[in-house]
Amino acid sequence: MVTRRFGQQALRRVPGSLRQREFALFWSGQTTSLVGDGIYTVALALETLRLSNHASALSYVLAARAAPAVIAMLFAGTVVDRLPRRLLVLGADCGRGLGVAAIAILAGLHTLDVTELMVISAAIGLGDAFFYPAFTAIVPELLPSELLAQGNAFNSGSQVLGVLLVGPAIAGVLIATAGAPAAFGVDAASFMISAVCLIWMRPLPAPTPSGARMLADTLAGLRWVRRQPWLWWGILAVAVVNFAAFSPVTVLAPLLVRDVLHQGTVAYGLVFAAAGGGGGVAALVVGRLGTPRRIVTVTWAAWGVGCLAVFGLGLASDVFAAGAFLAIAYAMLTVGNLLWHTMMQRLVPQDRLGRASSVDWLFSLCLTPLGVLVGGVLATSFGVRNTLVLGGGIAAAACLVVTAPRVREPDRSGLFDRQPGPPPGAPDMTPASLAATVTSPTPPRTPRSSGSK
Repeated sequence: MVTRRFGQQALRRVPGSLRQREFALFWSGQTTSLVGDGIYTVALALETLRLSNHASALSYVLAARAAPAVIAMLFAGTVVDRLPRRLLVLGADCGRGLGVAAIAILAGLHTLDVTELMVISAAIGLGDAFFYPAFTAIVPELLPSELLAQGNAFNSGSQVLGVLLVGPAIAGVLIATAGAPAAFGVDAASFMISAVCLIWMRPLPAPTPSGARMLADTLAGLRWVRRQPWLWWGILAVAVVNFAAFSPVTVLAPLLVRDVLHQGTVAYGLVFAAAGGGGGVAALVVGRLGTPRRIVTVTWAAWGVGCLAVFGLGLASDVFAAGAFLAIAYAMLTVGNLLWHTMMQRLVPQDRLGRASSVDWLFSLCLTPLGVLVGGVLATSFGVRNTLVLGGGIAAAACLVVTAPRVREPDRSGLFDRQPGPPPGAPDMTPASLAATVTSPTPPRTPRSSGSK
C-alpha cells in the first residue's frame, strides 16, 4: 500500500505532457537524437577541416545538406498531410541515421573525402525536408491542446540543451579519446534509439486525404498560408530575423571572443554554454507558466528582446557581458520558438499543418546559410562588432511586424484565454474551428469569458 501511494505521488509530480505515453516515447527518442545532433555538429566541422585545408569546404558540406531540404520542403509538407506522421518521422530518422553511419564507416576506413561527405550530406538533407514538417505536425496528435505549450517547452529545451550544451561536450570527449568516427557512430546510434521509440508508439491515423493531386495540394497549402496574416507575415519577418541576427551570430560570436575580446577556447566554451543554459531555463519557465493570453504579442516581444541582445552582444566589453547577452538572446529565441509552434499547432487545421509547417521551415532554412555567409563577409570588411549591431538592429525592426494589421488576431480572438477546460456541451474547439475563427475577416463578436480582455 505504501509503495503504491508513493508511486501515485511520484506520478503526480511528473509533468502532464510526459504522462501521455505516446508523447513521452516521442520526446525521449527525439531528445536522444538531438544530443546526437550536437555530437554530429562538432564532429562534422572537425572532420571536414581535417579532410580539406580550405575554410570554404565546411560551407560546401553544409550547403549540400541545406539544398535538398529547401528544394523538397514544400512537396514534403504535402506528403506529411497525406501519410501518417509517425511513419514519416520514423523514415526520416532511419534514413538520416544510415547516412551518418555511412560517414562513420568511411571515416573509420580513412576513405572519406569532401565529395563523398557532400553527397551523404545531401541525402541527410532530403530526410530533413520530411522530418521538420512531420515533427511539427505530429505533436498535436500526441497531446491535448492544453498541454501543447508544455510539450513544446520540453522539445525546445531538448533542442537547446542537446545541440548546444550536452552534445558538444560529449563530442569533445569522444573525439579526443576515440576519434571522429566514434562520434559519428554514436550519432547514428542516437537515430536508431529514436526509431525504436517511434516503433513502440501506437499507430496514428493518416490525415484525411483531399483527393487532389500533389501539385494542386501543394499550391493550395501555400495559398492558404498566404491568407493568414498572423502566419504569412510572421514567417516573412522570422526569415529576416534569422538572416540578419541569429544565423550570423553562430559565426560572429566565436570571432568576437577570439579576435575582439582576445580570449581563448575556454572563454568561448563558457559563452557557448551560457547560450545553451539560457535557452534551457527559458524552456522550463514557459513550460511551467503555460500559454499566455496574448500569445502573438508575447512571441514577438520575446524575439524582439532576443534581437536587441544580439545588438548588445556587439557592444560587449568582456566575456562575461558577451555570455550574458548570448544567454538572453537564446532564452528569448527559445521562448518565441516554442510559442510560435504552439500557435501553429493550435490554429492550423490538422489536414494543413504539414504544408503550413513546410512553408515555415522553408523560409527558415533557405536564408540561414545565406545569413552565415553574409555575416562572415561583413565581419571581414565592416567589423565583427558593427555587423552584430547592424544585424541585431535590422532583426529588431522586423519584429515590429506585430503592429501590422490583423497579425494579432489570435490575441483579440480570446482563443488563448487560460481556462481549466471546456465544460460539457461546449462549442467545438478543434484546430479547424479555431483557425476558422481566427482567420475570419472581422474579430468574433460572440461574448467572451470573464477571464479574457
